[in-house]
Amino acid sequence: MVSKSKTALKRKEEKRGRRVVAERRSELNPIARYFMELKAEWYKITFPDRKELTRSTIVVFIFTLLVTTVIAAYDFLVSLIFGRLFG
Repeated sequence: MVSKSKTALKRKEEKRGRRVVAERRSELNPIARYFMELKAEWYKITFPDRKELTRSTIVVFIFTLLVTTVIAAYDFLVSLIFGRLFG
C-alpha cells in the first residue's frame, strides 16, 4: 500500500513538472516557442538507412516508368483514333 502512494505521488510530481514546463513555454514569445517545439520534433524523426533508401528509390523509379508507359500508350492510341476519324 505504501508503494502505491509513492507511485501516485511521483505521478503528481511528474504532472506538476509537465505543467511547469508547459507554463514556461506559454510564457515565451511565439518565435522562441516555435524553435523549441521544432527542436523537440526534430529529435523524433527517424531517417531511413541506406538499404531502405535504395529500395524506396528503386520502387519510385519503376512506378514512374510504369506510369510514363501507360500515359504514352494512351496518348498514342488517342492520336491514332483522332487521326483516323479526322485525318
